[in-house]
Amino acid sequence: MQASSRSAVATMLPASAYVDPVVYERERQAIFAREWAFAADTVQLSSPGSYVATTVAGYPIVVVNDAGTLRGFQNVCRHRGGPLVWDGGGSCKGFVCRYHGWSYGLDGALQTARDFGDDALPRDGLSLHDVRVEAWRGLVFVNLERGAPALVDWLGGFAGECDGYAMESFRPVRRSSHRISANWKVYAENYQEGYHIPLVHPGLNRQIDARRYEVDVREGYCVHRAPAREGAVTSGTWLWRFPGLALNLYPNGMCLETYAPVGAGETQIEYVFFFAEGTGADEIEASVASSTAILDEDRVICEVVQRNYASGLYGGGLLSPRHEAGVAYVQELVLRATAAALAP
Repeated sequence: MQASSRSAVATMLPASAYVDPVVYERERQAIFAREWAFAADTVQLSSPGSYVATTVAGYPIVVVNDAGTLRGFQNVCRHRGGPLVWDGGGSCKGFVCRYHGWSYGLDGALQTARDFGDDALPRDGLSLHDVRVEAWRGLVFVNLERGAPALVDWLGGFAGECDGYAMESFRPVRRSSHRISANWKVYAENYQEGYHIPLVHPGLNRQIDARRYEVDVREGYCVHRAPAREGAVTSGTWLWRFPGLALNLYPNGMCLETYAPVGAGETQIEYVFFFAEGTGADEIEASVASSTAILDEDRVICEVVQRNYASGLYGGGLLSPRHEAGVAYVQELVLRATAAALAP
């Protein structure tokens, strides 16, 4: 469905949905605890014992290579909630809690409870809580929801849009983390339209015809398109998947972006840049610089919008049928997910 096929509609979410901590917690549990989230790439987990620990919407998770099998766990000791490993990556033969030293195998089984003093400790019932983990084309995802669909089913048509790109041959060459003072939906909605490009992104606007920027709404994901100024369609595929996955694919590389809420008014954004072997340093630096510049411009406008929502002066508006169908779809999916979670 193209953006132009929708009629003008009022915004579906009130300003309070972007500032209320109660709404944030509801969305954290109803959306980010139930959807698949990117955690690592297979290069990071290529050797036995290698692990990646990350936090998604406040949920601490660790993924480890256990003799060739990827396993995911809550990064939370069963004793008193200490961390097994610090956020980041590394290698280990087992997990040792950083708080009191309880140790676990890479399979999550409790091995020793250091100096606990109780021989009757029920070790069988104190294994780490596991997290679903699946890999797709060199990318590793996690999901806290046991009943969630398989990763490839969740990706749906998004996966098919990536056909024709040699994703497995691309190698991660740069990673960066960013935090903005805005609700995750403010950032998601900003991503889902090109209406703001002429005013917010002058550099990008010189490269593409923003008036012809299209967001095709599909089931659970969107495809972005824009012609270059000289009239040729820009090379590559730009994809977004609810709630916080964006993938820009090019013949010789890709930029993977993920975002998740840190609180009602903060969002964590992660970039990973992948390129084919032999890609020149200048091309890599230009791609990273362009993405970072666009993010910095988005940061400014999203943070001001967040403050305006928090001011109490904004009550709602209208969405352009030509440019903002993607925004409406973000709000629709949020409402759908939270309503399902609240249903008896």
